[in-house]
Amino acid sequence: MQFSEIPGLEELKSHLVSAYGKGKIAHAQLYVGRPGTAVLPIALAYASYLMCSDRGDYDSCGSCSNCYRIKKLIHPDVHLYFPKVSSTESGKYDKVMAEALPKFRSFAYAYPYGDLEDWATSYGYENKNILIGREDSRQMLKNVSMRSVEGGYKILFIWYPELMNPSAANAILKILEEPPEKTIYLLVTYDYDGLLATIKSRTQLVTIPPNTNDNISEYLIDTGIDKEKAHKLSELSEGKLGVALKLTNDEDTKEYQTFQSWMLACWNKDLTSLVRRSEDFSKSGKTKQRSSLNYAVSIIRNAVLQSGGLKPAVKSEDESVFIKKYSDRLGTSKLERIYLLINEAIHHLDRNSNPRITKLNLSLNIIRVLNG
Repeated sequence: MQFSEIPGLEELKSHLVSAYGKGKIAHAQLYVGRPGTAVLPIALAYASYLMCSDRGDYDSCGSCSNCYRIKKLIHPDVHLYFPKVSSTESGKYDKVMAEALPKFRSFAYAYPYGDLEDWATSYGYENKNILIGREDSRQMLKNVSMRSVEGGYKILFIWYPELMNPSAANAILKILEEPPEKTIYLLVTYDYDGLLATIKSRTQLVTIPPNTNDNISEYLIDTGIDKEKAHKLSELSEGKLGVALKLTNDEDTKEYQTFQSWMLACWNKDLTSLVRRSEDFSKSGKTKQRSSLNYAVSIIRNAVLQSGGLKPAVKSEDESVFIKKYSDRLGTSKLERIYLLINEAIHHLDRNSNPRITKLNLSLNIIRVLNG
């Protein structure tokens, strides 16, 4: 991955390159952004720039052996840590890692703008909890204590550190604060608030902003999408290229219909339906649970925009009609209360609350708002 492959964000790229030129490379860097933005691509491009044997003034060369190996995530001095199925035994960890690592390399190469749900689906564990476990922290400590294979920088790359087991997160605090020379930590997070304060205090924050609609449109057009469709998808993406790329293959999705039937069940106080929905929700897997609630948040946000006289970005005419009716019936006050309730439910799920109880409790609270 090179900086030139990432649309826009020129000021951020220039800042990272300039920091290297001035010798001001923070040993622990925390890359933060929303899912679907260029958080992972920027971190990978920076790793390539650090390791490149023929770097230029603004980017890595993209053709040396180091650039090639980092693009494929097979460089021996780049150590990868990412969410996967839990393993408590050292021997089992080796087997889990041997299965997961090639899949993650392929995923990050093919879908650098992907999120946890995309990874879980690619990994084949979309219905199970995945995390960075305590054994990962032991491997981090082991890798930090060893010299780099090729004598240059050694990079520990941690994707989704907010999903670190608490004991694993605590175990790496010392090495985050005082790593060996030429050891760099690159942490890529999509939930800054979900990280331990002690980790945040030991890392340099690098905030990745969303792309502009023009950046995304131009990128999509370059991939062969016609101009009109690219413009529409860029508006729907809310600055998240990963979302725009998904929509190129899933533009006609009818997620709003599932949301509509859920709200109708709440409106009618159909407890039988809501209990069944909560059971189905609990069986769907953590990543799909979060995805469905994130979609609900986006619908509420669009309804609030509609209520305020603004035009929301929608996927289809049917969704637009639904959002207008929903907005007109509820009004801004109730929409904002439901918005807060859904975000609170996402917060609880991220902290491993019972998904069935969380969804049912959310539905009951929505009933109170709708009928209040």
